[in-house]
Amino acid sequence: MGSIIDQRNLDYDRLAERGGERPPRESAGRAASVAGPESGSEAGNVRENVNRFTGHRSELRADRVPGFDGGEERSESEFIAKAKSYAVSVADAVGFEAGVAPEFEADPTVTTTSEGMRVVSLQQMSNGIEVWSMAPKVWLHSDGAVDRLVGDTVSVPPDLPAKPVVAAEAALLAAVREAAKARTVRSNFGDDELPQLEISEGDFTRLSFQSLPARPMTFSRGAFAEDIPARLVYLDMGGSFRLTWFFTLSREDLIVQYKAFVEADEQTRDPEAPEILYFYDSASHAVGGRVITRNPGQTDFRDVPFPLPVSEYPVEPPVGFPAFGSWTDPVNGKLATVGNNVRALNGTTRKPFEITASPSGGVFAANADSPEQFVTNIFFFCNYMHDFFLMLGFNEESGNFQAINPGGVGRGADPVDALAHPGRVVGTANMSTRADGVAGLMNMGLVTSTGRHTANDSDVVFHEYVHGVSNRLVGGMLDAEGLNEDQSVAMGEGWSDFFALTINNFPGTLERVVTGSWVTARESGIRQRPYDSRYPGTFGDIGKGAGEVGGAGNADLSYQEVHDVGEIWCAALMQVTREVGAALGSKERGYRVTWQAVVDGLKLTPKNPSFLTARDAVLRAFKSMKGTGRLADGEYTGVRGAVWEAFAKFGMGFDASCPNATFSGCRGGTALPPEGVED
Repeated sequence: MGSIIDQRNLDYDRLAERGGERPPRESAGRAASVAGPESGSEAGNVRENVNRFTGHRSELRADRVPGFDGGEERSESEFIAKAKSYAVSVADAVGFEAGVAPEFEADPTVTTTSEGMRVVSLQQMSNGIEVWSMAPKVWLHSDGAVDRLVGDTVSVPPDLPAKPVVAAEAALLAAVREAAKARTVRSNFGDDELPQLEISEGDFTRLSFQSLPARPMTFSRGAFAEDIPARLVYLDMGGSFRLTWFFTLSREDLIVQYKAFVEADEQTRDPEAPEILYFYDSASHAVGGRVITRNPGQTDFRDVPFPLPVSEYPVEPPVGFPAFGSWTDPVNGKLATVGNNVRALNGTTRKPFEITASPSGGVFAANADSPEQFVTNIFFFCNYMHDFFLMLGFNEESGNFQAINPGGVGRGADPVDALAHPGRVVGTANMSTRADGVAGLMNMGLVTSTGRHTANDSDVVFHEYVHGVSNRLVGGMLDAEGLNEDQSVAMGEGWSDFFALTINNFPGTLERVVTGSWVTARESGIRQRPYDSRYPGTFGDIGKGAGEVGGAGNADLSYQEVHDVGEIWCAALMQVTREVGAALGSKERGYRVTWQAVVDGLKLTPKNPSFLTARDAVLRAFKSMKGTGRLADGEYTGVRGAVWEAFAKFGMGFDASCPNATFSGCRGGTALPPEGVED
């Protein structure tokens, strides 16, 4: 992901503008307590997590907020109503100005963590129009008691314009002209040139329109890969708000997916030629049968059953976990690399690998390094990841990737379309995630410098698949758009590296700490340093360039780009895994408990989080395991201390702070929480 145009003032400090005054900690009739990384004062037992850009608290913990009456099971709509009511009731404690009644819409699906915490995703609105990037989550216990509200909100003027002075067609023309430009797509596998698209104004006709305040509509695709959705969105420019037309424009195979915000209000100088205020690429580009189960440098080809037996996974399935459905079923006497979870296709022909089905089944066996073998391998890897994360709770209600949802929740119709391109493809490897009900798209291609294919390397395929998981769990099922700010995008890279390495490390005695080494034929892989306990980068290094990172031998390190910054997050999670295993006296339990805490933490994490927001979600996920079958009370004490030690080692201690989720103002800290402070 990369920002191409951004006219927002990301250095804007709403706190400084109002003299450093923070929102009141308590409001009459509103029981709430403040918690989170401190901002601007000495750390104590109470920390204030205030986003200086919005001037609002990013976390508000509930205190004495009762749950539902009675003990009967409650519906999702009741949890949603409770969450919305709570968010409105604590508006001034969060930071909304007096007399401003906030407006929220909720994702109709309530996510549940492994320990039963309900998570309701909200979207701030004004005049029935979305306020971009302001999407908090409310955590509720199973009895309906509110735990806390986390995520960003902002006070908007009551007189924001709701009627555009710019026609959608004029705004679209500005967006498509920018999206059609030739560009260089960069990755650690090399640079590719995205060619100029030839477009004309008549290429784009309106296909649909809804008479809602946001005026959602769809235009024909023209030279782009998909039809173009449009709607009105309010964009916080830093102290002021603009009404904009918002478009999503996809190039071939979703190699890039541009998000464009084009001015639409009365501030527009020329309604016939409006300006683009914000424009970025949201696609994730990797920098990072008879199948290869890791990569050819580690494992040989072996015949494995499709699907794999549960014993082949490093995760212990929940009690009563149902048997997996078939990865693929015979159709007209044929078996193909197409099933409920994955549609693996040749990227050139757009056809699956097919074999003749026999009474006993069949084996997808193909010559090594053939197009059919690449398709088979990507089919195996993606199905493996589907089942692995299903065991950890990335299921139908959380927005996983399935054509049909047997449980009847979620939208279905969205397996991963995994394209194994026989040769080079722009970007080499990527994954595009759309809302629940719209298929994810993965591209894997040949690394021309080595002649090795990314479809054969679990480091790369696992990394890209995890982008789909993190985008859906943090972003929510409605749009999967939860990782847009710099720290958020960087963590997307870190989560992907973390799972790619730890899944393969589980069964062995040696810990791999380098990713992408086989496909690039570089011992150092695709990252700046190995992810061992000596990894040098810390949270306080974010934003520093080469020569600015402290410590001997670190002059070449730089933390000004999202993949590099993501290394810090991955290194911290790797250390958490080691420390938890040591605290429990078992590497295997350490891996399993940490995987579950990270997945539950993704569900708890609000849109556009900072490292510290996501850290707190992981800590809260571990706390939910206290006294359950997963962690005994005594074990939890040791695990909590180990997790804090690991985060503190990488500068994310109790005294760490940052003003928002950008790369500016990150202050590292190594302090552990004072006694008595709860996570």
